[in-house]
Amino acid sequence: MEDKDTQTPAPEAGNQAHENQTPSEPVTMEQALEEASARLEREIRRGQLIKGTVVFVGNEGVAVDVGAKVEGIIPFNQLTDEPLSEEELKNLLQPGDEVEVYVVRVDLSENAIVLSKKRADADKAWRKVVELYENGEPVEVTIREKVRGGLVTYIEGLRAFLPASQVDIKRVNDLDGFVGQTLPVKIIELSRKKGRIILSRRVLLEEEQKRLRQQVLQSLEPGQEVEGAVVEVTEFGVFVNLGHIDGLVHRSELTWGRFEHPREVVQVGDQVRARVLSVDPERERVNLSIKALTPDPWETVSERYEVGQRVRGKVVGLTPFGAFLEVEPGLEGLIHVSEMSWTKRPKHPSEVLKEGEEVEAVVLRIDPEARRLSLGLRQTMPDPWKELPEKYPPGTVIKGKITGVTEFGVFVELEPGIEGLVHISELDYARIENPAEQFKKGEELEVVILQIDPVEQRISLSRKRLLPPPVPTEKEEERPKRAKGKRAAKKGRPAERRPRPEYAVGAEPAYTQYDSSVAPSGQASVKLGDLYGDLLANLGLEEEGAEEAQS
Repeated sequence: MEDKDTQTPAPEAGNQAHENQTPSEPVTMEQALEEASARLEREIRRGQLIKGTVVFVGNEGVAVDVGAKVEGIIPFNQLTDEPLSEEELKNLLQPGDEVEVYVVRVDLSENAIVLSKKRADADKAWRKVVELYENGEPVEVTIREKVRGGLVTYIEGLRAFLPASQVDIKRVNDLDGFVGQTLPVKIIELSRKKGRIILSRRVLLEEEQKRLRQQVLQSLEPGQEVEGAVVEVTEFGVFVNLGHIDGLVHRSELTWGRFEHPREVVQVGDQVRARVLSVDPERERVNLSIKALTPDPWETVSERYEVGQRVRGKVVGLTPFGAFLEVEPGLEGLIHVSEMSWTKRPKHPSEVLKEGEEVEAVVLRIDPEARRLSLGLRQTMPDPWKELPEKYPPGTVIKGKITGVTEFGVFVELEPGIEGLVHISELDYARIENPAEQFKKGEELEVVILQIDPVEQRISLSRKRLLPPPVPTEKEEERPKRAKGKRAAKKGRPAERRPRPEYAVGAEPAYTQYDSSVAPSGQASVKLGDLYGDLLANLGLEEEGAEEAQS
């Protein structure tokens, strides 16, 4: 830590020559001068720190008696580093003052000894500063001036620098207010060779903050209720000041309800109460929950809602399989896409509902343990299938637009969202191999109602019943008819002919006795074989087989 030209002062030499001589030995003048010259060389050497007494103050400097043959001179520029005037420098020391100086140069040939007070002061000061730095001791300093990047002060007369980043825990942009103040600081960097002393006030503040944080952490425990002010709101949560430490309320612990950003729930400066979830003293982290102090709405959902009840809420989310409806903060129900309309199934819920829209729905199912609430939108509207059997009794002729053509038939729209099937066997008397060759999507087709099943939501239609039957040819009349089916007429006994069902106005088939509350739609599976069986039975094909067997 020391420069070559600023070495530790050498100990002062004693008058060993006088001790070695006996009082009886005579000393000549020549020997006395030689002894004095030798003693001067031993006692005054460059780099020594010695004490002396001020003799007088002249125009060139201060004369100091250091016990040598001649007085030493302290030039005015070696008195101090402080910017003083010549008059102030002359009054700095007075005759008779004791002063510690540093020997800069010894020139015996010219009887000159050059001394420096400021270097002696600096050496002493550096020893003190090094001791403070090595022990990590804080020191109080008075800020002298503001410079670019920080503040300037002095420690033991040595210039020291306090960077702006080390003034406070948070960076301070305006440093003018610190000039003239006395601040506790700590030396964080030291280089005597470069004459550099770097200070920090922030280190001391952080140490004090850490001590206070540990006190707060020791006083907290999980389950404890605390109160504090919101100091920061971020995307992932909210920080609450608990006194020397901030606790985090994660966004999932703010409220039972849904929100886009935490600032929709709390604002900076709000006073909030929260419950301590966990404390980590090593990482100095505290997790809090605000919603833990409010009841969970799912715990009492069965007491406040029942199946069949109408509720109103806000659409807060749309997914490919349905829409989420917020009935109350923290309580959301799902409207499945199949429960949005009686007549059609949308490809996406956005075709029916919009996010942010308020709608009414009906409670279909409540499962508090699974935290699920099933809602229905179509249940708030009349079921058009319930009225169809009365509106379109069997035998009703109606025109509709073809909405689809398949290999087994044609679908015709009777009303918006309500379609019926014209089976391939009911398209024409002549056999049709490919319906797509004769019927196109979008064309209008006249059909007759055969059957309406509101439970299974199926409608059987016929086109050929509206066409004139073909005239049989001679070959067809001569060709013997074969018995068909299990009900062929027995030999020697004419088959009993079942009367053909007539589509009389006012007839009330059994399937019109439909009660939607007993058999809600969507629970039964549709089987193509059942559809064909019902269709063939209504067409009376079995009766025709009995007639052929009888003939």
